[in-house]
Amino acid sequence: MFNHIHIEQIDSTNNELRRLISHEPIDNFTMLTAEYQTSGRGQVGNTWESEKGKNLLMSILMRPKQLDVRQQYMLSMSLSVAVVRALRPIVNNVEIKWPNDIYVGNKKLGGILIENMLKGIFIDYSIMGLGLNVNQTKFISDAPNPVSIKNITETDYSPQIIAENIQSEIVLAVNKVDNQQFEQIRNEYMSVLYRNDMQYYSYKDDSGQFKARIADVEPDGHIILIDQDNAHRRYTFKEVEFII
Repeated sequence: MFNHIHIEQIDSTNNELRRLISHEPIDNFTMLTAEYQTSGRGQVGNTWESEKGKNLLMSILMRPKQLDVRQQYMLSMSLSVAVVRALRPIVNNVEIKWPNDIYVGNKKLGGILIENMLKGIFIDYSIMGLGLNVNQTKFISDAPNPVSIKNITETDYSPQIIAENIQSEIVLAVNKVDNQQFEQIRNEYMSVLYRNDMQYYSYKDDSGQFKARIADVEPDGHIILIDQDNAHRRYTFKEVEFII
């Protein structure tokens, strides 16, 4: 059993785990969970709404072996798939919305934030933060499409048990990265990628709204879309918006 630290309230589980690492040796795959975050963070400064005690708020420490920074999105792919694997026995049709949101249909079930600390050209350690809507049924923020496991299944679940299942899947996911099983990781990611079905959907970038299909996600995290004029469009995070 890997180390599990549980805290009632904290600003952010990622912040707290990083503080612990700076003060004392922390075992690989140590997981920190909290009942409530005062400053939960999402991608690129977004905030995360969570009712106290209702949801899963967790961060986990990983130390990949000799992972080149240029391949860091392979870790993100593998971790996202690990979360999907842990959730699919509970909720059908869980998918990953690029870059690493957790979706069921057109609803957002959770979000992942991965922070990598570098040593030269390699990743020294990574912290994966996950906010997952478990038992909360009403959302008051202006987030457009939140959903919880209870909304979907009408059943209460233990966030801590879900966390432990995710922790086990993450250990397997990092082992795949350590063994450089990159082709398998990419194939698994693409197989559970939201909208990766050769259909055209609406997107928006700086030039306006357009329709396109997903062609690829590159090892560095760029998404490749092909529009209805057969033009290839390449984007990094926040450069393109999914119109849902």
